[in-house]
This record gives sequence, structure tokens and C-alpha cells, in this order.
Amino acid sequence: MITVRRVRIGESQLFKKMRLASLRESPSAFSSTFESAQLRSPESWSEQADGTAQGSDRSTFIAFSGDSPIGIMALYKTGEGAGVGELLQVWVSPEYRGQGVAVDLMDAVFQWAAENGFRTVVAAVAKSNVRALQFYRKNGFEPADKAPLDAPDDAIVLMKRVEYAIN
Repeated sequence: MITVRRVRIGESQLFKKMRLASLRESPSAFSSTFESAQLRSPESWSEQADGTAQGSDRSTFIAFSGDSPIGIMALYKTGEGAGVGELLQVWVSPEYRGQGVAVDLMDAVFQWAAENGFRTVVAAVAKSNVRALQFYRKNGFEPADKAPLDAPDDAIVLMKRVEYAIN
């Protein structure tokens, strides 16, 4: 059974494990490198993990198969104006791709985004990452009118509006 939850305070080792696994397995998908991540201090891992475990400006979600972590996705509020967040660190373990894990992560992120006042989510995706581009488009992302991020030249910036449930 696949479950998804937000990273909790004190889970820096889980966060680090997932981040390093993603950088090792898919180096061209990220602007960070495995080598540079390995040089980070334990304090920097703790600060980042704990910072995304609480508050309303950023969050990190982990997908699990049973007790095993299999995917990660984060959303960070940008300086582009109120309610804009950037999707980051999106990765699913290869043996779980194509099984809906990324959709489950995306659902959790967007639910959290709606609860925390985000209006738009943007993602910068490498033009060469065809699988990711197809995933985002299939899940309602469209090309952004303007690049609201400092996107690399080799990236396409996509966006999706956050929908709010009407009670």
C-alpha cells in the first residue's frame, strides 16, 4: 500500500536519504549534484528538513510503500508574489514509476497548497526530461506565460492553478 505524508520534525535522515537517492539515480533532473549534497553539514540537512516539516511557506512530502520511502516532492513559496510556489525535488524510485506514486505526491502537495493560500504552482523542467514534461502536462500543468522563476536556459517553466474545495 502506498501512503504519502509530510516530513516530520526530526526526520532529517529520511529527508537526506531520499534527496541523495534522487540525485544519485537521476542526476540530470536536478540543478544540485549528488557530490555537492554529500558535502552538506548535518545541521543544514536538519534545518532544511525541519523547515519543510512545519509552517505554511514550504513543505516536503514523502511517499512510502509500507515502511520504505519511495518518492519525494517539495513545494516552496517563491518571491514572485503572494501565493506562488515552486515544485522541487520531484522524484519517484524507478521501480515505482508509472504506478501513480507521483500523482499521489502531487495530490498531497496541492491539497497542502490550497490549505496554505497558494494560488499557483510552477515547475521548471529540463527540456530533455520528456517523461517529466508528459507527466506535468497530463496532470494539468501548462506553459507559463512568463517564467516566474530563475529557470535555467534548458528548462521549460510550467504552471498550474491551485483549486480550492468549496464547502
